Amino acid sequence: MYLVYIGESGNTGNSLSDSNQRHQVYSGLIIHENQYVAINGEFNALCRRHFGEPLGAGNTPAHLRPADVYQGSGFFRSWSPDKRAELIQDCLNIMIRREAPVIITFVDKVQLAEARKNGNEAVSDWSTPPEAITSKFLFALNMYLDEAAVADVHPDHIMEATGPIQDYAMVVAQSGKSLEPEYMSRFLHAEVEIPTPIVLEDLCYTSPEGSVCTQLANICAYFTRRWLQNPGGSHGYFDALRDGRVIQVVYPVQF
Repeated sequence: MYLVYIGESGNTGNSLSDSNQRHQVYSGLIIHENQYVAINGEFNALCRRHFGEPLGAGNTPAHLRPADVYQGSGFFRSWSPDKRAELIQDCLNIMIRREAPVIITFVDKVQLAEARKNGNEAVSDWSTPPEAITSKFLFALNMYLDEAAVADVHPDHIMEATGPIQDYAMVVAQSGKSLEPEYMSRFLHAEVEIPTPIVLEDLCYTSPEGSVCTQLANICAYFTRRWLQNPGGSHGYFDALRDGRVIQVVYPVQF
């Protein structure tokens, strides 16, 4: 079983006019269940190294909020830039060492607003930015997993590769965030030619406080959004994730 943890950044609800968060980003961190225990242990060890105890215990934050760590706000107001950078890099290294794949999808809310204004039929089925991005993400995830399933099959036998699926995937979304259960149902009814149905139809929900991998996925989403906001700037953390074969693909919602 693969667990696909959804990270989010730039969620402004139905608003399309926040210039500081022009893009809404989903990151899907794909973790096989066999890796789950090791990742949790490594994350808890780095938290003890940086905080002296696990997150949520004593005088520690309940979970890592990427913006707070990067900008030195909230709990991290008193931390030096070097100390915060070391914590971020330690988190990235958990994924980089494993080349844990992350699929990125995003919607440009300015373009979405223009498409609505111009009567673009492509956006008529999307009532909110999260619904638009969820549709794109689920399609991209199915495509990625379908391609991965036949990666080791000889080209001459691709059409014969119809055996049972070895590993299904469960999408793990964040409670209280923007990925709603009905978006999955609408996607399944709207798409007539989705790939092999590796992704389970039911969503699982968790909170960042109770999920190490959700926190890591949020970090990926946050630094991707910063890159999208200013692609010509310096983005060492995004570059590290991309060059480290973590961020595999970046799909925009197109209009």
